[in-house]
Amino acid sequence: MKRIDDWHAKNAMQTAIIDGEEAVTYQELEQRVQERANILAGISQKVILAPMSNGIDQLINFLALIRADKVAVPVNAGLSDQGLQDILAQFEDPLVLTDIHTISEKAAAPIDSAEYAAPSDLAFIGFTSGTTGQPKGYRRTHQSWVKSFEGTNELICQSCNQSATVFGSMHYSLSLYTLMQTLYFGQTFILNQHFSTKRLIDLVRQTESLTCYLVPTMIHALISKLEAQNEVLPENYTIISSGAKLNVEIRRKLYRYCPNVQLYEFYGSSETSYISMETVQGIPSDHSVGQLFPGVEVVIDQANAEGVGEIQVRSPLNFAGYHRKGENHVATVACVSTGDLGKVEGNTLEYYGRKDDCINRGGEKFYPLEFERHLLKLASVAEIVVLGIPDAHYNEKIGAVIVWSDHKQTMSMAEIDTYLSARMSRPAKIDHIFAVEEIPKQNNGKISRKQLLHDLVKEREPIVI
Repeated sequence: MKRIDDWHAKNAMQTAIIDGEEAVTYQELEQRVQERANILAGISQKVILAPMSNGIDQLINFLALIRADKVAVPVNAGLSDQGLQDILAQFEDPLVLTDIHTISEKAAAPIDSAEYAAPSDLAFIGFTSGTTGQPKGYRRTHQSWVKSFEGTNELICQSCNQSATVFGSMHYSLSLYTLMQTLYFGQTFILNQHFSTKRLIDLVRQTESLTCYLVPTMIHALISKLEAQNEVLPENYTIISSGAKLNVEIRRKLYRYCPNVQLYEFYGSSETSYISMETVQGIPSDHSVGQLFPGVEVVIDQANAEGVGEIQVRSPLNFAGYHRKGENHVATVACVSTGDLGKVEGNTLEYYGRKDDCINRGGEKFYPLEFERHLLKLASVAEIVVLGIPDAHYNEKIGAVIVWSDHKQTMSMAEIDTYLSARMSRPAKIDHIFAVEEIPKQNNGKISRKQLLHDLVKEREPIVI
């Protein structure tokens, strides 16, 4: 039976993981994982929290938990005491794995590969913040991720790539997925302590056949760095963008400064895994997030007159539901409501943003992404986030948080509205502008509109221009 910890290296001496100066072969990795799995198999607790800093030792702990058929719960190593308690409270008799060496080796129990869990068995439980801000555990099975790996290979030949890297914290779903898929196909996983454009550029220049898993804000930072230095990155490498919709203007600039990059955009979530992939090497239509992933079916719920509604996903890649204390039954969720808005044209999925982000201005619904894609075409706009500002009369007004190029504002509100009126599908205007030096990002590189609304909008007066 196929598992996410089945590795398919061409030979045992091939490098599996690189962490700075340390390089671990597949033979060494197998030995270290097996030794720790033998220790872990002898303890009574089934659920074990694995604090994940971006170090090779923590990765081996995580892999050993899976090998030992424990339910691994990867968490941020920097999690607060309260945050840790909130997660621990959701399990019966959990254990926190702080140091593998504190577990007596007398508990060690040899593990036979024939005793591996069936592929429908639970592999791990990851945590997201959830819509309420409280941690929510999503359950992943071996089978769902193996099917994701194999679907990726159908669309992007994995034998053509030798190495892969990701820059998010290793407890995030995208980071774990990159690690497990890289090892599954016998490639080399390159570990990073944190994101920096210098580190990314150095890796591209020094690593043959490299695939970089990035979120759009990281791609934007790369472009800004190359643009500021008037530099081109001519190497052949691959970017897989995930985590948010990649703006068309960012695509254009990326091809300008990285002319030989192969760019793919995956759309999905922790709950659904991949839903679609944009394989067009060039500029796709504004809202396109590509062709549906192999085996995935999308239903548009409560579509409006334009065919836009909530994206619902029927897929063998779906998660096995949210964790509930005392519930042991594990089965793939047949249909997942994503909370995203979109429409299907043929086999192409179009994305219009989060349902909760849609702005209701006096009864008219506006999609922030439509404003953003037009305004990012302006040379004077470096970054922008459009969101709904609570208003007693209109319910919401339309606000724009803008980083001006060179931090100098060169357009008035009236000029912006004139520009938009000639390009938007229907009359629309920006009501408020908030000029900032930078748009804050979460630890995973994503932008939280809800947090931005709280931190930058409710605490500040808009600029009147």
